[in-house]
Amino acid sequence: MSTPVRARRRPLLPSLLAGAGLVAVVAVIGWMLLLFVKGTVVLVSYALGIALIVVPLLLAHRLVAGHTGSERWQRIGTIGQAVAIGVALCVIAHLVGQHGWLLIAVPAAVVAVTRLVHAVSTRRHLAARWRPPPRRRRTGERCPSAGRSGPCPGC
Repeated sequence: MSTPVRARRRPLLPSLLAGAGLVAVVAVIGWMLLLFVKGTVVLVSYALGIALIVVPLLLAHRLVAGHTGSERWQRIGTIGQAVAIGVALCVIAHLVGQHGWLLIAVPAAVVAVTRLVHAVSTRRHLAARWRPPPRRRRTGERCPSAGRSGPCPGC
C-alpha cells in the first residue's frame, strides 16, 4: 500500500480575510445599486406625478369646454382622478426617498391589495351563482316527478 498523501493546508487567517473582503465588496456594490435604483425610482415617480398634476390642470379648460351636463362632470372627475394619482405618486416618491425600505413595501402592498380584491370579487361572483342542492327525499316519501314512492333515479 502506498502512504496517504497529506493535504496541503492553507493558513486560516488569509482565507478568512479573503472571504470577508469578498463579502465587503459585494455589500458595497449592492448598496450602490440599491441607491441607484432608489434614486431612479424616486426621480421617475416625481416626474410622472408632476406631469399627472400639471398637464390635466393646464388642459382642463380645453377638455371641459363645449360639454354640458353629465359628460362635463365625468370629464371633471377624470381630471380629478389624474391629479389625485399624481399627488399620490409625488407623496410615494418623497417617502421612498426618505425611507428606502418602502421601495419593497409599497409594490408588495399593491400586489396584496389587488389579489385580495380579486379574491373577494371572485367569491362574490360564485356566491351570486350558487344554488342550494336539491332536497333529498325521505324513505317512503312520494317522488314528485314520477308520482311513486321509493328510489327514483331521475331525482
